[in-house]
Amino acid sequence: MKALQSRVAGIDVHKEILAVTVLIGEADAEPEVTQFQCDTFTEDLMRLGSKLLDLGVKDVVCESTGVYWKPLHNVLTPMGITLTVGQAAHMRNVPGRKTDMNDSHWIATLHRYGLVRASFIPDDVFQRMRLLSRHRTNLVEDLSRVKNRVQRTLEDGNVKFGSIASDVFGKSGIQILRSIAAGNTDAKVLASKVTTQIKRKEEARKALTNCLTKDHCFLVKELMAQYDDITKRIVNVENELMDRAKPYSHLIEELQKIPGISDVLAYAIIAEATTDMSHFKDERSFAAWSGVAPGNNESASKKKDQNVGRGILTYGES
Repeated sequence: MKALQSRVAGIDVHKEILAVTVLIGEADAEPEVTQFQCDTFTEDLMRLGSKLLDLGVKDVVCESTGVYWKPLHNVLTPMGITLTVGQAAHMRNVPGRKTDMNDSHWIATLHRYGLVRASFIPDDVFQRMRLLSRHRTNLVEDLSRVKNRVQRTLEDGNVKFGSIASDVFGKSGIQILRSIAAGNTDAKVLASKVTTQIKRKEEARKALTNCLTKDHCFLVKELMAQYDDITKRIVNVENELMDRAKPYSHLIEELQKIPGISDVLAYAIIAEATTDMSHFKDERSFAAWSGVAPGNNESASKKKDQNVGRGILTYGES
């Protein structure tokens, strides 16, 4: 096989250290190999970039190892070095000879022959939107965990409000939880907080008859403080995300015309996929990259695992 590039560098990325292999040589000749290690502090990465440029290397490849590839991208790209981020699953080395330097040599060799499929890395503005969008997702997950803890605490105190209400954190539910947090455990007092039409409303008092202790009330108070704090933070992130998405308001409106796409989800789609669809070959490629297309795993004419998963293009991180 003929090499496609004459000067490449492969980097095995870790949190505190980088293993670097530089291959220099014509396509039909055995390349000259230079290997070294460097730290991952910003100054070290800048020195790495200068060293690569001194060697005439402007094409670098690394694996999509967590978020550890991002400092490389942030430092090397402004220096005029093209960083290709490949999916780790597509770049596995032969087992039995596992070292960091061997891995970097293997990565560089693959790239030299054009065998690394580049991950999709969006422009900086969309990467910053991704940070906000993904942080909001994490906050929503945190909020769900807090809600589950509240409901477990209520069950521990024999409060069965969740059996008659579709949402414990609805309008009536919030009032009841705040009343419990204030130390009120009387079922009649709690039932008086039910102001909305809920299923089997006449059973509210029965469902709210409880065995709550002061410790239960204290725990609910603490959890509701967490609930309020996370809810406020979600609103702050959404406002910031909305502000960043203003230049793409016309696209947000178009996305919202799709059933089931809310404004927040539209922001997330713009942040992840950007506004340039030329990165994707066709709608099938975009669906696969989005993780909404089933896989294809066939052997001996038998269909095996077809779970939905990441497609050909990746986020550029595991």
